[in-house]
Amino acid sequence: MLYTNIASRIVLVIFLCTGGCADNDGEEQSGGAGAPSTLKSLASFPIGNAVFSRDDARFVDYDSNYSLVLDTIKAESDYVGHDELFRIRETHPSPYSTDYSRLDAFVEFAESEDYRIHGHNLLFYSDIGIDSWISEYRSNGTWSRDQWRNWLEQYIKGKVARYKGRVASWDVLNEPLPRVLGDEEGARNIFIDLAGNDIYAKAFQWAREADPQAILVLNEFFLGPNGAAKTDDLIALADEIGRSGGKVDVIGFEGIYFFSPMISTSYSYNYERFKKAADAGYMVTVSELNIGLNTFPAAGVSQRQTRLMHSIQRKAFNNIVRAYMDAVPPAQRWGMVTWGVADYSGFLRFGDIFKTIRLPGGGSEWPLLWNDDFDKKPAYYGFISALKGLEEPFKYASVYDEGELSDDLPFVRDFKADLLSQLDIEKNALIVVPSLTTAEDRYYEEVQREILASPNQ
Repeated sequence: MLYTNIASRIVLVIFLCTGGCADNDGEEQSGGAGAPSTLKSLASFPIGNAVFSRDDARFVDYDSNYSLVLDTIKAESDYVGHDELFRIRETHPSPYSTDYSRLDAFVEFAESEDYRIHGHNLLFYSDIGIDSWISEYRSNGTWSRDQWRNWLEQYIKGKVARYKGRVASWDVLNEPLPRVLGDEEGARNIFIDLAGNDIYAKAFQWAREADPQAILVLNEFFLGPNGAAKTDDLIALADEIGRSGGKVDVIGFEGIYFFSPMISTSYSYNYERFKKAADAGYMVTVSELNIGLNTFPAAGVSQRQTRLMHSIQRKAFNNIVRAYMDAVPPAQRWGMVTWGVADYSGFLRFGDIFKTIRLPGGGSEWPLLWNDDFDKKPAYYGFISALKGLEEPFKYASVYDEGELSDDLPFVRDFKADLLSQLDIEKNALIVVPSLTTAEDRYYEEVQREILASPNQ
């Protein structure tokens, strides 16, 4: 049932204002001198975003909205990366040729807007597709290990040196650890197979030699269920790189949250892993921040956005930002990056890692801070309130367009009961994750207590 009745809209406003109108207090008010608050105006650390190519075929609407994308990023962000242009497959189409034309243009654009620039990335196993020359050379045994090492050294040094003093930071190594779900054995060891066990350390060493001032990042995906163990593995890899002649400056936690959007976005879950990295002496960044709303993304249980989903997502962004600020000392905060502007450009929409098993007609995601029409979502204000140092309880989310929502929270129902039911659905979903740890039970109990302690609405 949709909110199409005027009377129901009036009742809705009255009902929300009895307990939920604080949701809007100060949200659209200025941060001073008449200007509205923005992420970058409030943050004590850099705020980043990703730019995609204007003609990116993955986004039907990207070209027509490109100026709005850039305007939004300029208003909200301090630094930018690009989803594609820094990658090995873009700049090195063959072993003996380079093409920097599109990347040069992007760097010049970012400099003209006074952005800090982040290079994403130098080495990423996923860039070595079956149609790449690297895959062909690998399968045919064209080069020896020494030849691969020589080529990779020239590749890394050449790219980093080209943008010395212009690109402030690099994801030197992206996603080297096995995922929790769906990886084949050794799928991520391409560069080790080609060039030896010390190639990760060498990559950091070569990048450092090419630009000693650049900040070098080790970035990793999906620290979701069982994330505590994977965080330990990530820190251990950074330490090993350091012992082997390289040096990792920043540990990047890819903030692609799905599958359990209440449990894995709980405050303690994120605080503990951010603090581990900070205590180990590394700067910390939260990269590629997307928060999915479907608990069962492969099945696509939720076909439309609901108020409950937005309420959970707002709370999730608030938790993650607060955890980052509390766990990481100011000098070690390298920043937080939302990966895309409008929902349609979020990885959890266009990447759709579940597409091969998705049920027919199933599912979508709304993972970012702006909707497809570039309206600020409840999630945006959860982020804003965290930057102001405010801890939010679970509460009804005021939404840009009530007509877009399914009426999943009629007034005769109990908001807390709906949240608790959703939390139990998440816990049950986690049974598909191997070796579910007691930590997830602890985070579940934390969220449960938060729900019960939230104000009646």
